[in-house]
Amino acid sequence: MRAKRLALVAACLAAAHKKDYHVQKGDVVVIHVGKTCGGSVVDYIRKFTKMSEIHLRPVMPSDLDTAPLVVVVVRDPVDRVISAFNWHSANGGRPIKAAIREAASPRPDSILYHCFATVGAFADAVGAFAARPRVK
Repeated sequence: MRAKRLALVAACLAAAHKKDYHVQKGDVVVIHVGKTCGGSVVDYIRKFTKMSEIHLRPVMPSDLDTAPLVVVVVRDPVDRVISAFNWHSANGGRPIKAAIREAASPRPDSILYHCFATVGAFADAVGAFAARPRVK
């Protein structure tokens, strides 16, 4: 999957050059949505051009005013939620230093990851919540 995304980015960069968009160094803006392979895409683009990355903050219109090429990395929403849950959970893929730092100063959403041992348990709870009768 990662190779497929990087190939798509390479094709976008090549198309931008062929269509005479005049993509110069520093003209590429990458909007990096978490858990979408954005870090790999950023690393790949940096091999070819200077770029700016928007990550962990809202995108402002001024961020895009002068950028002839904007790359937004997306992912299937369900896959993204599963990846994010697994990364942030105590049993997830976070490096041990990040887990220790989190334990010392918990994030507001960390209670979610302590309530559910697995992403399956989380999905079951969401399904049960969605299936309950609605008050009209």
